Amino acid sequence: MSSLEDFNKKLEILKAISEDKLFSPRIPVDVYLQEAENLYKWCQEDKEALVARGLSWELVDDLLVRAGALREAESTWNRERFSREESEKKWLEESPPGYALRNDLVHQLRFAFRGDSALRGRVSAIAAGYGHADMIQDLNDLSVLCG
Repeated sequence: MSSLEDFNKKLEILKAISEDKLFSPRIPVDVYLQEAENLYKWCQEDKEALVARGLSWELVDDLLVRAGALREAESTWNRERFSREESEKKWLEESPPGYALRNDLVHQLRFAFRGDSALRGRVSAIAAGYGHADMIQDLNDLSVLCG
């Protein structure tokens, strides 16, 4: 069974875990996974003795499925974490030209519309905001204004 199949098999059980039962692992996930797989293998030789002492063998059989589900969850988390970090890095590299273009357009349009107070007022209204989303919206608004 693949890790994704393991994850999907355990998804409803995972969703049912209450927030107060969640905790940060005290060991790296890859170590945790290896230890779970080792434990599964070691238990095989001692099955009779472990079951005789009260161990539910279903728990042992479920170890590999749970490990697979954890492996899939960890991979998904890493993909999302690094995708976000890569996007932030790319934004930091590529946004300065956008800000420069916006500032240049505002400057040029204030000059171009110096004789029209209504258009100059629209340029000022567009330029009034701040932040990344505002810069993107400003570029769009300036494009429409000049289009």
